[in-house]
Amino acid sequence: MALGRLEVIGGEKNFWLYSKTDGFDLTHPPTPTSPFIYPRILLETTKARVAIDPAKTALVVVDLQNYFLSPYLGRPSNAVGMKVVDKLLEHAIPACRKAGIQIVWLNWGLTKQDIDEMPPTIIKGFAADNNFDGPRRIKELGSEIGPVQLGDTVVEGGQVLMRDQWNSALYSPLKEKHQPQDILIHKNRLSGFWGGTASEEILTSRGIRTLLFAGANTDQCVGGSLQDAFTKGWDCLLLDDGCATTSPDFAKRCIEFNCEEGWGFVLSCKDLAVGVENMQTALGARV
Repeated sequence: MALGRLEVIGGEKNFWLYSKTDGFDLTHPPTPTSPFIYPRILLETTKARVAIDPAKTALVVVDLQNYFLSPYLGRPSNAVGMKVVDKLLEHAIPACRKAGIQIVWLNWGLTKQDIDEMPPTIIKGFAADNNFDGPRRIKELGSEIGPVQLGDTVVEGGQVLMRDQWNSALYSPLKEKHQPQDILIHKNRLSGFWGGTASEEILTSRGIRTLLFAGANTDQCVGGSLQDAFTKGWDCLLLDDGCATTSPDFAKRCIEFNCEEGWGFVLSCKDLAVGVENMQTALGARV
């Protein structure tokens, strides 16, 4: 459907506006002919310019937990996930704070019932985790890690990826940036947007329509969550340097390619920060 110079993409309840000069408008006004939504953030993605409404947007950070990142559990100090943390701390998180974009920490947080009902394929995947460096070897979900030496302090590592344990907490440098208004959602599968989590209900109740994805691993928990969210109707933007994986590079590139071509859009954490820096509060005006 065309509307003047704007093309309407989608149906009555969920649509984008598009023009060759301005790209894709993902701000979700009430109707295609409603006034433009302000404030708005213009983002340069790898394929097109995109406009988003910060009030309807959330940054979803997937699985950046002590279990996956902490060198105190034997994770390599040069792990690819550390570069992701740096990009989020330098660009994405400050940009979201400035723009009022909701931050969602989407983490593994299992219960005993989750363990009892866990499919064997998930258990097999964790048992094959070879990304630890050193003598500590952790295998089973829910198993006891035991004491962990944190410099001069010893803490109980807790049960692997169970809720409210040290190992399942946000990686320490990110935990320091946690704020009370942030949302923590527990997941019990690679995807945080399937029927066993509260993601859909929580985000819908807050009017969130657009999701910026970051975290680990690009081709596993991030990719699975993004695909489910895209299928359920959210606008999905992947922060390519805000995600990482220990899989071969082609696995990461496959997710990025599909996101560029069909699932949504791809941009960097700095692209997000630049867009926020130039956020428009009214026609032609910046913050």
